[in-house]
Amino acid sequence: MKDEERPLGEHLEELRGRIVNSLVVVVVFGGLAYFFRNRLLDFLLRASREESLIYLHPTEAFLTYLKLAVITGLILSTPWLLYQAWKFVLPALYENEARLFKLGFLAGGFLFYLGVALAVGIGLPYSVRFLAGVGGDHLISSFSVRNYISFATLLSFAMGLVFEVPLLIYLMVRLGFVKPSTLKRNRKYVVLIAFTTAAFITPTDLFSQVFMAIPLVLLYEVSVFLVGVLFEG
Repeated sequence: MKDEERPLGEHLEELRGRIVNSLVVVVVFGGLAYFFRNRLLDFLLRASREESLIYLHPTEAFLTYLKLAVITGLILSTPWLLYQAWKFVLPALYENEARLFKLGFLAGGFLFYLGVALAVGIGLPYSVRFLAGVGGDHLISSFSVRNYISFATLLSFAMGLVFEVPLLIYLMVRLGFVKPSTLKRNRKYVVLIAFTTAAFITPTDLFSQVFMAIPLVLLYEVSVFLVGVLFEG
């Protein structure tokens, strides 16, 4: 059963408290990430097999390390952020809704990390090697640290979001917003939507867009199959 309705001021006060708690954890993890910034950068360099990076502005290295620390802090804080969101919405849910949203938060965190891991372990090294080889023998690749970190973090976050597709489809079907049969009939539009979406959320090169769009299509097909089995028998 839902809790008794509370005044709006209490909801806002609770929301403020949970936002503050979330920010504190992000700052703590971000601070730790900045302390280990050199190791983080070494890890990303090893992932793409780059030996070194350059920076073109006196403040570029500092600001890039700061950006890397903030993003790493957000990634590491994801379980705590999801927990805070879960605790905030829990009193407003019925028991069956609470179980569904709890499953959604847990599965969402796992799928996001899985997407990030695949992006760093597979997407980043292959895309960097491919793009570095496009220049041939006449052009030498020498990446700036700002552009490299922007590319790596954007690719990782985008891949993490792509892996939320199965959860999104499951929740939409489970809540009655769409039927599995409708998803099956409209699968012909998925390829177009996948490449259009990839063009918006990935860097501008074609390789990254393809790397993002293909998993999106595959995850859609797997999701449609699973919800068909679960909800249509």
